[in-house]
Amino acid sequence: MVAKLLISIIISTHNRASALRQTLYELAKVKVAAGWQPELILVNNASSDDTATVLRSVKFENLHARYLYEPKKGKSHALNTALRHAKGEIILFTDDDVSISEDWLEKMVELFVQDRADAVVGKILLADHLARPWLSRMQKRLLAAPDDPSDETVELIGANMGFRRAILSKISGFDPELGPGAIGFGEETLFSKQLVRAGFKLKFARDAVVVHRPDESRLQRRAWLDTARKMGNKQAYLLYHWEHVDIRAPRLRCVWNLLKLHLRRFLQPPPPLESEGVPAWEMGYTETIETCRQFCLERRRSRNYSLRGLEKRRA
Repeated sequence: MVAKLLISIIISTHNRASALRQTLYELAKVKVAAGWQPELILVNNASSDDTATVLRSVKFENLHARYLYEPKKGKSHALNTALRHAKGEIILFTDDDVSISEDWLEKMVELFVQDRADAVVGKILLADHLARPWLSRMQKRLLAAPDDPSDETVELIGANMGFRRAILSKISGFDPELGPGAIGFGEETLFSKQLVRAGFKLKFARDAVVVHRPDESRLQRRAWLDTARKMGNKQAYLLYHWEHVDIRAPRLRCVWNLLKLHLRRFLQPPPPLESEGVPAWEMGYTETIETCRQFCLERRRSRNYSLRGLEKRRA
């Protein structure tokens, strides 16, 4: 292990005081190698619950903790604020609703120390009490607990990821139009695409494990449909602004898929919104409809990026 290493650990949180408390207690137990200098940056993103109290209730002997407040709602705003204050050579990220093992820090840093990666995503498991036999691979991914990726499909996920500070010399941060509090998803997806485009190495850190424990309501049909809509929003934004791909006749495609969705619901009535699970066809139609609808809005604007660009154009 490197004798001296500056590491920043960033957590953005918004109105999840109860879940955050457990995450912080576990972070307080994380092992730190001799000589390492880790800092924990906790960003309160415009919370209205007891988040501020929780942030200051946990004492860290192994980490130097700093607290920031970001009034602009949106995870990307919070992460970018943290990046401006981070001092680490390696910058790690996790979420406010995960369980963290004691060796997490060592395992996340390992690939950087071995000079095998410029960015890493660790393994994310779904909490046991949320496991359901009907969860598909895609649904587990949408719960931020995907199957192990291949070298060609590695993508950063905010619950367990990190990168070298050097990346910020080419990619300044996360797009504030993407992610929770904005479109809903996509801030890590675009950042991943950009860092690969810039020639950086993105790897999977199999042994750096966290357990994701989102609220059980995420399993309800209502939540799945909301997720599908957010996925459609993200897809439209990336297609138009970053990929420079046009959808042919998006309004017509939107209306056509909306008609098919209503017909399918009539012929195969789905379960109540409060029940767990969702038909795959309903997710698919909903995402397609939202992609087309959002694309109609995005194409009214100038593109935010040059083709597969690394920096957002100035307004």
